[in-house]
Amino acid sequence: MEFIHDTRTPRVIFADNALSHLKDEVTKIGGSKVVLVCDESARSVAETIAEELNNLIRQKVDHVVMHVPDDFTEPIIALAKNLGIDIVIAVGGGSATGLGKILALECRIPLLAIPTTYAGSEMTPIWGRTKNNIKLTGTDHSVLPKVVLYQPNLTYTLPQSISVNSGMNAIAHAVESLYSPKLSPLVELAALEGISVMASGLRKLAQNFEDQSAREELFYGSMLCGFTLGNSKMGIHHKICHTLGGMFNLPHAPMHSAVLPYAVKYNEKFAQSQLAKVANILGSETASQGLWDLSTEIGAEYALKNLQFSEADIENATQVISSQVLVNPRPFEHDFVVKLLKAANNGTRPDDESW
Repeated sequence: MEFIHDTRTPRVIFADNALSHLKDEVTKIGGSKVVLVCDESARSVAETIAEELNNLIRQKVDHVVMHVPDDFTEPIIALAKNLGIDIVIAVGGGSATGLGKILALECRIPLLAIPTTYAGSEMTPIWGRTKNNIKLTGTDHSVLPKVVLYQPNLTYTLPQSISVNSGMNAIAHAVESLYSPKLSPLVELAALEGISVMASGLRKLAQNFEDQSAREELFYGSMLCGFTLGNSKMGIHHKICHTLGGMFNLPHAPMHSAVLPYAVKYNEKFAQSQLAKVANILGSETASQGLWDLSTEIGAEYALKNLQFSEADIENATQVISSQVLVNPRPFEHDFVVKLLKAANNGTRPDDESW
């Protein structure tokens, strides 16, 4: 047994009335000049927040761009600096949180996150941005939110397609953490619980879209999955998704859902004990098949070709992936990564004979 336990986590308030704590939390952080960031789906929530915080709000951003491109963020950052902004509040999905993190990074100000999807990125110190069609990522504890407010009813209006793909994205975080080197056993427990809770909640939601208990379960699971990603190393799955997102602007959550079973298949023989636990949770012979079965059962994305990805781009994407530093149980093997991407593009079940 060998591990390093050195975890960091935001202060979390998980409650039906979590937003009622917002003003007190901003005061505790010491914020007096707020930039409020939201995506289109969270505008009504942001309006409520703006009314409550009133004259503390000095800058508003009410739309975001996927993969956080620099040409979009630069004028927002410049204005925040000019206004002397001292705290950023991000409301919405992963792109809103992503912009909030870049503001926190560039302006060196604290971030308070209010997620409305199951992205889980609000629990990590990982930032991402896109420059010249290249997705850049890094880790900096200045972007880890000081506080995260989870209010489950904020997800009740989340469309089913976004819900299930966002949920598979969360599961991807936990799965990849399991084969991270020197993983803390406590983080492993959180990852396994996160996968179990997410799978349960996603199946409930697929059966009954009005099941509010499923939404609560999924929010809890996404918190756990995000926590595990924030305290582990990303493997080949995340490297592939960051590359495809930056190069081809593919939608983030559906792309994660489509790639995950095949990235897991790539690692299956090199992380047998860890991935056997995933297979057991999903009630499947293998983790890769269990993840594919889950995504198709709940109606999540299972093929990159449905996201307008072209097989003709696989070789170029593989070359870019090969140039990146990879912390993964299986070393980078060009021909097998090509095979992985072809399988993910076609969306066929990752049975042994197909590999």
